[in-house]
Amino acid sequence: RGLGDVYKRQAMADVTFYRWEYNFRASMVVGAVGAGGIGLEIISALRIMDYAQVSALLIVVLVVVTVLDSMSNYLRKSVSE
Repeated sequence: RGLGDVYKRQAMADVTFYRWEYNFRASMVVGAVGAGGIGLEIISALRIMDYAQVSALLIVVLVVVTVLDSMSNYLRKSVSE
């Protein structure tokens, strides 16, 4: 396997993982403007002032984003080796 193949594989993995993380975050914004999903749930809970539910949903989002970020970092490292 040549050096060019390693760089191509690393670049493809970087773009794939970046888009994966970006799409998750974008789905929050799209949901917040009414398209459904967890963003819509957060906005709906804010409208009825159910702050306990808002807090719980934000914690879930934080955990999911952290797990996704950790997984993508791990996978990037494994692809680069």
